[in-house]
Amino acid sequence: MKKAIVTSTIYLIIVSIIAKALSFLVRILLARSLSADAMSLYSLASPTMVFEITLAQMGIPSALSKVIAQKNNAANVMKTSIIISIINNLIVTALFLLILPFLSNRILKQDGMEAVLFTIVPLIPMVTCSGLLKGYLFGKQCHLSATACQIIEESTRILFLLFVFTNHTSLDVVDMAKIAMFSVTVGEIGSSLFMLVAVKKKTRRKLEFGRLFTNLHRNTFDEVLSVSIPMTGSRLIGSLTYFLEPIIMVIGWNACLSTEMVSAYGHLNGYVLPILTMPSFITITLSNFLLPSFTYHYTRNHHKTAAKLFTVIISTCLLIGIGCSFLCFQYSETLMELFYHTTSGADLLRMLAWPFAFYVLQPPLSSMLHALSYSKRTVFDTCFGSVVRLLCVWFLTPMVHAYSLPIGLTVGMIITTFFHACNVWWAMHTHENH
Repeated sequence: MKKAIVTSTIYLIIVSIIAKALSFLVRILLARSLSADAMSLYSLASPTMVFEITLAQMGIPSALSKVIAQKNNAANVMKTSIIISIINNLIVTALFLLILPFLSNRILKQDGMEAVLFTIVPLIPMVTCSGLLKGYLFGKQCHLSATACQIIEESTRILFLLFVFTNHTSLDVVDMAKIAMFSVTVGEIGSSLFMLVAVKKKTRRKLEFGRLFTNLHRNTFDEVLSVSIPMTGSRLIGSLTYFLEPIIMVIGWNACLSTEMVSAYGHLNGYVLPILTMPSFITITLSNFLLPSFTYHYTRNHHKTAAKLFTVIISTCLLIGIGCSFLCFQYSETLMELFYHTTSGADLLRMLAWPFAFYVLQPPLSSMLHALSYSKRTVFDTCFGSVVRLLCVWFLTPMVHAYSLPIGLTVGMIITTFFHACNVWWAMHTHENH
């Protein structure tokens, strides 16, 4: 069993490395194809995109994987998740269309922002569809297929960007930002098609729309929502913080300081953070593997196997985080020059390198809390860390200007990770005593 766990982990890491390499190629392609103004516009719109994705998925993919792992009959769980997602998507899309003009014209106040934000609308149903398929595959222990879809997603996005930028060389700032944003939707379409094929191979049963509302039970809805709502709360707080951060930057400060903050924000999120968070793709993949697998073994009283699974994954994540932080600290200028053909931002990369060694622990620790039914703790941890992050930006900006962004980011991340670790230790200690 231990050998099977290690083998599965190695396969997942290899596939994740390929997917992340392609993801980073997307970042490099955007960095070299978009102008500085287009990159700032895209970076300012990205928090809204992340916020909308969180609202659209509502934590259902992870809840789906956990509940399916606990049950033998996955059909009713899948139908329940689809119904909840359809209703939720209609509400989220309608609300987003209502606030879009106000958000772009009154809050962010950037020319062309409304057109860029409108490009997010088709992403909402597509990211929901791909999330449901991925949750189903993870719940059925098809980890390799669910992870390999990331390769298809990034490959589709790269081909789309290359085709558009090659055939349209005279695009303006707004069009370039719109294309960059719409490429996310194109990637989700490719990913969904791949997973549909994988699901069809897994089961020959067809989900007919006429039978979507049959054989449903209240307890199935309760099971899915009992996991998805706390997960949504935790992720919503994180994405809401990401959403509010650029708003705080441009509200209440003079035009000169706001311009400086917007430029620094685009540089941090467009160039520095992609390198710092590079190892997160492995930890997120391992966390997606950990939640249903740990739940599967733990609910069947295979406690030793579940504990070994957690130990292997958390140790792997920590080693990866330390190794990547060392590379970012020692070779910051080389990495910036290699990926972006500039050394601007190398000092910031070096400054944030070692604190972000702990960032890779957040996904597996969060998955453990969900698996142990301590989902509400993750909401509190994330909320506290996010509030501290926003307060740092708000109070430190007048004193240190653009440096308030990396300071707030680091402090909030460390607090959230520390609280997650403490809660995991407490949860496991409590379960052992019972």
